[in-house]
Amino acid sequence: MLRPLQTLLELIGQTDRSPQLIFAGDYVNRGPHSRGVIDLLIKLENARFVRGNHDDVFDLILHGDCYTLAKNAIEPVAAFRWFIEQGLDQTLASYGIDSTRLAAIERRPSKQQIDTLFEVVPAAHRQFLRALEPVVEFDDCFVAHAYWSPDDQTDDPRIAARLEQLVPLRQHLVWTRFTDPQIRREKSWQRRGFFGHTPVLHYNQAGGAGNVPLRGPQICLIDTGVALGAGGRLSAFCVEEDRFIQIDHFAKPISK
Repeated sequence: MLRPLQTLLELIGQTDRSPQLIFAGDYVNRGPHSRGVIDLLIKLENARFVRGNHDDVFDLILHGDCYTLAKNAIEPVAAFRWFIEQGLDQTLASYGIDSTRLAAIERRPSKQQIDTLFEVVPAAHRQFLRALEPVVEFDDCFVAHAYWSPDDQTDDPRIAARLEQLVPLRQHLVWTRFTDPQIRREKSWQRRGFFGHTPVLHYNQAGGAGNVPLRGPQICLIDTGVALGAGGRLSAFCVEEDRFIQIDHFAKPISK
Protein backbone atom coordinates (compact mmCIF):
# COMPACT_ATOMS: atom_id res chain seq x y z
CA MET A 1 0.00 0.00 0.00
CA LEU A 2 2.51 2.56 -1.24
CA ARG A 3 0.33 5.64 -1.58
CA PRO A 4 -1.08 5.48 1.97
CA LEU A 5 2.46 4.93 3.28
CA GLN A 6 3.82 7.93 1.37
CA THR A 7 1.00 10.14 2.64
CA LEU A 8 1.42 8.95 6.22
CA LEU A 9 5.15 9.68 6.15
CA GLU A 10 4.45 13.17 4.79
CA LEU A 11 1.94 13.75 7.59
CA ILE A 12 4.42 12.57 10.22
CA GLY A 13 7.01 14.95 8.77
CA GLN A 14 4.66 17.89 9.22
CA THR A 15 4.59 17.38 12.99
CA ASP A 16 8.09 15.95 13.57
CA ARG A 17 10.97 16.96 11.31
CA SER A 18 13.30 14.25 12.60
CA PRO A 19 11.14 11.30 13.68
CA GLN A 20 12.52 7.96 14.72
CA LEU A 21 10.45 5.50 12.73
CA ILE A 22 9.86 1.90 13.81
CA PHE A 23 7.92 -0.31 11.40
CA ALA A 24 6.04 -3.34 12.74
CA GLY A 25 6.40 -5.69 9.78
CA ASP A 26 4.55 -7.13 6.75
CA TYR A 27 5.99 -5.06 3.91
CA VAL A 28 4.97 -7.55 1.20
CA ASN A 29 2.04 -9.68 0.02
CA ARG A 30 -0.93 -7.54 1.05
CA GLY A 31 -1.62 -4.71 -1.37
CA PRO A 32 -0.44 -4.05 -4.93
CA HIS A 33 2.89 -2.27 -4.44
CA SER A 34 5.26 -4.44 -2.38
CA ARG A 35 8.25 -3.55 -4.54
CA GLY A 36 7.53 0.16 -4.28
CA VAL A 37 7.14 -0.07 -0.52
CA ILE A 38 10.56 -1.70 -0.09
CA ASP A 39 12.12 0.79 -2.51
CA LEU A 40 10.79 3.57 -0.27
CA LEU A 41 11.73 1.96 3.04
CA ILE A 42 15.37 1.29 2.18
CA LYS A 43 15.86 5.00 1.49
CA LEU A 44 14.45 6.20 4.81
CA GLU A 45 16.77 7.71 7.39
CA ASN A 46 16.48 7.03 11.13
CA ALA A 47 14.21 4.03 10.58
CA ARG A 48 14.22 0.47 11.89
CA PHE A 49 12.21 -2.46 10.59
CA VAL A 50 10.69 -5.38 12.48
CA ARG A 51 10.22 -8.71 10.69
CA GLY A 52 6.67 -9.75 9.88
CA ASN A 53 5.43 -13.24 9.06
CA HIS A 54 4.85 -12.35 5.39
CA ASP A 55 8.38 -11.00 5.15
CA ASP A 56 9.73 -14.12 6.84
CA VAL A 57 8.12 -16.43 4.29
CA PHE A 58 9.33 -14.25 1.41
CA ASP A 59 12.82 -14.52 2.93
CA LEU A 60 12.39 -18.30 3.12
CA ILE A 61 11.42 -18.60 -0.54
CA LEU A 62 14.32 -16.38 -1.60
CA HIS A 63 17.05 -17.93 0.56
CA GLY A 64 15.94 -21.40 1.63
CA ASP A 65 15.72 -20.50 5.32
CA CYS A 66 14.44 -17.66 7.48
CA TYR A 67 14.42 -16.31 11.02
CA THR A 68 11.66 -18.53 12.41
CA LEU A 69 12.58 -21.75 10.61
CA ALA A 70 15.89 -23.58 10.33
CA LYS A 71 17.20 -24.56 6.91
CA ASN A 72 15.14 -27.38 5.36
CA ALA A 73 12.42 -27.09 8.04
CA ILE A 74 10.00 -26.28 5.23
CA GLU A 75 10.93 -26.36 1.58
CA PRO A 76 10.50 -23.24 -0.56
CA VAL A 77 8.08 -25.05 -2.91
CA ALA A 78 5.69 -25.73 -0.03
CA ALA A 79 6.07 -22.15 1.18
CA PHE A 80 5.40 -20.88 -2.35
CA ARG A 81 2.20 -22.95 -2.67
CA TRP A 82 1.00 -21.80 0.74
CA PHE A 83 1.69 -18.09 0.36
CA ILE A 84 0.32 -17.73 -3.15
CA GLU A 85 -3.03 -17.76 -1.30
CA GLN A 86 -1.84 -15.00 1.06
CA GLY A 87 -1.00 -12.28 -1.45
CA LEU A 88 2.32 -13.48 -2.86
CA ASP A 89 0.82 -13.20 -6.35
CA GLN A 90 0.36 -9.47 -5.77
CA THR A 91 3.95 -9.18 -4.60
CA LEU A 92 5.25 -10.93 -7.70
CA ALA A 93 3.06 -8.74 -9.93
CA SER A 94 4.70 -5.68 -8.35
CA TYR A 95 8.06 -7.07 -9.54
CA GLY A 96 6.75 -7.43 -13.10
CA ILE A 97 5.77 -11.12 -13.15
CA ASP A 98 2.69 -11.52 -15.34
CA SER A 99 -0.23 -13.70 -14.26
CA THR A 100 0.10 -16.13 -17.18
CA ARG A 101 3.66 -17.08 -16.26
CA LEU A 102 2.77 -17.34 -12.58
CA ALA A 103 -0.25 -19.56 -13.29
CA ALA A 104 1.90 -21.94 -15.35
CA ILE A 105 4.39 -22.33 -12.49
CA GLU A 106 1.61 -22.65 -9.91
CA ARG A 107 0.34 -25.81 -11.59
CA ARG A 108 3.62 -27.72 -11.11
CA PRO A 109 6.14 -25.62 -9.20
CA SER A 110 9.73 -26.76 -8.77
CA LYS A 111 12.65 -25.33 -6.83
CA GLN A 112 14.41 -24.38 -10.07
CA GLN A 113 11.33 -22.63 -11.47
CA ILE A 114 10.83 -20.69 -8.25
CA ASP A 115 14.50 -19.64 -8.13
CA THR A 116 14.26 -18.42 -11.72
CA LEU A 117 10.99 -16.62 -11.03
CA PHE A 118 12.45 -14.75 -8.08
CA GLU A 119 15.52 -13.55 -9.94
CA VAL A 120 13.56 -10.33 -10.48
CA VAL A 121 13.95 -9.44 -6.77
CA PRO A 122 16.90 -6.99 -6.54
CA ALA A 123 19.87 -7.66 -4.28
CA ALA A 124 19.03 -4.61 -2.15
CA HIS A 125 15.57 -6.02 -1.45
CA ARG A 126 16.99 -9.42 -0.54
CA GLN A 127 19.41 -7.72 1.86
CA PHE A 128 16.56 -5.69 3.38
CA LEU A 129 14.51 -8.82 4.06
CA ARG A 130 17.50 -10.71 5.43
CA ALA A 131 18.37 -7.90 7.85
CA LEU A 132 14.90 -7.39 9.36
CA GLU A 133 15.01 -7.30 13.15
CA PRO A 134 12.88 -9.65 15.28
CA VAL A 135 12.24 -6.94 17.88
CA VAL A 136 13.19 -3.32 18.56
CA GLU A 137 13.64 -2.49 22.23
CA PHE A 138 13.84 0.74 24.21
CA ASP A 139 13.85 1.44 27.93
CA ASP A 140 10.13 2.24 27.98
CA CYS A 141 8.73 0.12 25.15
CA PHE A 142 9.36 -2.57 22.55
CA VAL A 143 8.04 -3.25 19.05
CA ALA A 144 7.45 -6.76 17.70
CA HIS A 145 5.32 -8.05 14.88
CA ALA A 146 2.83 -10.46 16.38
CA TYR A 147 3.05 -11.64 19.99
CA TRP A 148 4.83 -11.80 23.30
CA SER A 149 3.28 -13.89 26.06
CA PRO A 150 1.60 -11.78 28.77
CA ASP A 151 3.22 -14.12 31.32
CA ASP A 152 6.79 -13.58 30.07
CA GLN A 153 8.87 -10.70 31.35
CA THR A 154 10.60 -8.31 28.99
CA ASP A 155 13.75 -7.66 31.02
CA ASP A 156 16.60 -9.62 32.65
CA PRO A 157 17.24 -10.83 29.99
CA ARG A 158 15.67 -8.62 27.38
CA ILE A 159 13.52 -10.05 24.59
CA ALA A 160 16.26 -10.18 21.93
CA ALA A 161 18.53 -12.14 24.27
CA ARG A 162 15.76 -14.62 25.08
CA LEU A 163 15.08 -15.15 21.39
CA GLU A 164 18.72 -16.10 20.92
CA GLN A 165 18.53 -18.61 23.76
CA LEU A 166 15.06 -20.06 23.06
CA VAL A 167 14.55 -20.47 19.32
CA PRO A 168 10.90 -21.71 19.59
CA LEU A 169 9.93 -18.26 20.91
CA ARG A 170 10.69 -16.83 17.46
CA GLN A 171 7.68 -18.55 15.90
CA HIS A 172 5.34 -17.04 18.49
CA LEU A 173 6.89 -13.60 18.13
CA VAL A 174 6.28 -13.52 14.38
CA TRP A 175 3.14 -15.66 13.94
CA THR A 176 0.96 -16.02 17.06
CA ARG A 177 -2.16 -13.90 17.65
CA PHE A 178 -3.25 -12.43 20.96
CA THR A 179 -6.66 -13.44 22.29
CA ASP A 180 -9.18 -10.89 23.55
CA PRO A 181 -8.62 -11.90 27.20
CA GLN A 182 -4.84 -11.58 26.79
CA ILE A 183 -5.20 -8.01 25.54
CA ARG A 184 -7.48 -7.04 28.44
CA ARG A 185 -5.45 -8.65 31.24
CA GLU A 186 -2.45 -7.25 33.11
CA LYS A 187 0.94 -8.25 31.70
CA SER A 188 4.21 -9.30 33.33
CA TRP A 189 5.99 -6.88 31.00
CA GLN A 190 8.18 -4.12 32.39
CA ARG A 191 7.66 -2.11 29.20
CA ARG A 192 4.80 -1.31 26.85
CA GLY A 193 4.57 -3.52 23.76
CA PHE A 194 3.52 -2.42 20.27
CA PHE A 195 2.44 -5.00 17.67
CA GLY A 196 1.07 -5.33 14.14
CA HIS A 197 0.05 -8.65 12.52
CA THR A 198 -3.61 -8.95 13.55
CA PRO A 199 -6.07 -6.28 12.30
CA VAL A 200 -7.70 -4.66 15.32
CA LEU A 201 -11.23 -5.37 14.06
CA HIS A 202 -10.43 -9.06 14.64
CA TYR A 203 -11.05 -8.37 18.33
CA ASN A 204 -14.43 -8.00 19.99
CA GLN A 205 -13.41 -5.05 22.12
CA ALA A 206 -12.51 -3.01 19.03
CA GLY A 207 -16.13 -3.00 17.85
CA GLY A 208 -17.24 0.17 19.59
CA ALA A 209 -14.01 2.09 19.07
CA GLY A 210 -13.79 1.65 15.30
CA ASN A 211 -10.73 0.90 13.19
CA VAL A 212 -8.15 2.55 15.44
CA PRO A 213 -5.13 1.22 17.39
CA LEU A 214 -6.29 -1.10 20.16
CA ARG A 215 -4.93 -0.38 23.63
CA GLY A 216 -4.88 -2.51 26.78
CA PRO A 217 -2.66 -2.84 29.85
CA GLN A 218 0.95 -2.44 28.61
CA ILE A 219 -0.08 -3.20 24.99
CA CYS A 220 -1.02 -1.41 21.79
CA LEU A 221 -1.99 -3.10 18.49
CA ILE A 222 -1.57 -0.84 15.49
CA ASP A 223 -2.61 -2.99 12.49
CA THR A 224 -5.71 -1.20 11.20
CA GLY A 225 -6.00 -3.23 7.99
CA VAL A 226 -5.14 -0.70 5.28
CA ALA A 227 -4.79 -3.42 2.61
CA LEU A 228 -7.96 -5.30 3.52
CA GLY A 229 -10.60 -3.14 1.88
CA ALA A 230 -12.12 0.32 1.65
CA GLY A 231 -12.51 0.63 5.42
CA GLY A 232 -8.86 -0.15 6.10
CA ARG A 233 -6.44 2.36 7.57
CA LEU A 234 -2.71 2.80 8.05
CA SER A 235 -1.73 4.04 11.51
CA ALA A 236 1.30 5.65 13.10
CA PHE A 237 1.50 5.81 16.89
CA CYS A 238 3.59 8.39 18.75
CA VAL A 239 4.87 6.73 21.92
CA GLU A 240 5.92 9.94 23.69
CA GLU A 241 2.57 11.71 23.19
CA ASP A 242 0.37 8.59 23.37
CA ARG A 243 -1.54 9.54 20.23
CA PHE A 244 -1.90 8.29 16.68
CA ILE A 245 -2.54 9.56 13.17
CA GLN A 246 -4.16 7.62 10.33
CA ILE A 247 -4.44 7.45 6.55
CA ASP A 248 -7.33 5.64 4.87
CA HIS A 249 -7.21 2.96 2.19
CA PHE A 250 -7.31 5.63 -0.52
CA ALA A 251 -4.37 7.63 0.94
CA LYS A 252 -6.52 10.35 2.51
CA PRO A 253 -5.77 11.61 6.06
CA ILE A 254 -8.45 10.80 8.62
CA SER A 255 -9.45 13.72 10.81
CA LYS A 256 -10.37 13.06 14.43
